[in-house]
Amino acid sequence: MNLRTKITILTTAIAVSVGLLIIVSIRGEIINAFRGELEKRAVSIAVNLSDRIANHVLLKDYFQTSKALNEVMHKEEDVEYIFVTSEEGRVIAHTFSEGTPPDIIQWNPLNNNERHIQLLDTEKGYIRDIGISIFKGTKSELHLGIREDNLNHTRTRVRNITVPLVLLVIFLGIIASFIFSRFITEPLKKFVEFTKVLGRGEYGKKVDVSSADEVGYLARNFNRLSMELKIAQEKMEEAYTYTHLLQAEKLSSVGQISAGLAHELKNPMTTLKMLFQAFKEQPDMTKEDAEIINNEIEKIDNVLKNFLGFVKQKSSLFEYVNLNEMIERVLSLATFDIENSNIIVQKDMLENLPEVKADRALLEQVFLNLILNAVHAMPDGGEIRISGKTDEFFTEVMIWDKGGGIPSDIQSRIFEPFFTTKEDGTGLGLSIAYNIVKSHGGKLFFNSNDGKGTVFTVRLPNEVSNE
Repeated sequence: MNLRTKITILTTAIAVSVGLLIIVSIRGEIINAFRGELEKRAVSIAVNLSDRIANHVLLKDYFQTSKALNEVMHKEEDVEYIFVTSEEGRVIAHTFSEGTPPDIIQWNPLNNNERHIQLLDTEKGYIRDIGISIFKGTKSELHLGIREDNLNHTRTRVRNITVPLVLLVIFLGIIASFIFSRFITEPLKKFVEFTKVLGRGEYGKKVDVSSADEVGYLARNFNRLSMELKIAQEKMEEAYTYTHLLQAEKLSSVGQISAGLAHELKNPMTTLKMLFQAFKEQPDMTKEDAEIINNEIEKIDNVLKNFLGFVKQKSSLFEYVNLNEMIERVLSLATFDIENSNIIVQKDMLENLPEVKADRALLEQVFLNLILNAVHAMPDGGEIRISGKTDEFFTEVMIWDKGGGIPSDIQSRIFEPFFTTKEDGTGLGLSIAYNIVKSHGGKLFFNSNDGKGTVFTVRLPNEVSNE
């Protein structure tokens, strides 16, 4: 069902409801008004007649009493019957042609009231019985029954007038709703088609809707959005190109990485070669020689492990990770380096940091690398501060050191593979950490003041999937 049909049905339903409400309310008000007037007229006739026959009833002149009743019957067409009772409660005059009906006194008993009106349901229809006390304190009463024929005729006339009028209103409402819905749905159709154009990535086009109302305002905003998307698309294409050029400049080629790897392996391999040459000439191996061989093999193993961790795409196992617990574990792993370097660790983590979905082993590698880097940045001891904060979208962990800072001339190269300022470093730790955080949908960045220290920030989204 399209929008135009819905609007037409809705407005038609409203028109019908309003029409029915008008019929019911007008009809009810008119009928109540006529009923009130009918009662007033009947009471007026009964009161005047009661005053007129009071002396006749008192003198027991039943002939004059009946004559007065008949005169009213001939004059008032709506009056169905009139009867009068004596002081003892007997019917002494009436207008019934076939005698008084049984139990007529019980039709509308006054019960010592001066006046009482009772609606009677008879074979001839509804009749209002107006009871008037002729003499207070006695059972002398006058009862006048008036028919509601005119009321029924009035009800019929009201129906005959209001029903066609309401039908006309409904018909006009349907036509108006159809025209009104067209004015609304036509621009909306253009907006729907325009969103399909934007969905295909055809930015920069405009929707052809000109109006001075809210629809025109919406069209102008759609057109502005289309132009902004086109500009953003062009900037993204430029940024995409720039990013790939930058990445190509950093890595250049696999041969460049291989050259760096070869350079890192050259020194320990040279040492091993010299030791084995010496061992060939003199088979006896000292404890010191064995320790040197073991250390050099560990260096080779670390270089290869870091290299494989950098170039190999690991299949990550994502789970919910408590960052506070992870920081505690990493600090325990780095306890030896921290204590031997005379480092004090200050933790300023929030207790309610949300859990993030991450690969626990990879994230531990990131924080361990950053903490060890902070330790190495303060060879004479110092303080490391670890803090955390969170908002609706991201959780951040900051690792501060009070070392010498990173010189401004090398800050742009800090995440390049195989770039290091350490004599025994591989230059792969920060590159690997950067790629790990990036694979989690986060960001690793730093802020450093030469001579005043450095803070590395790990920003992770509060919800990350492994898709």
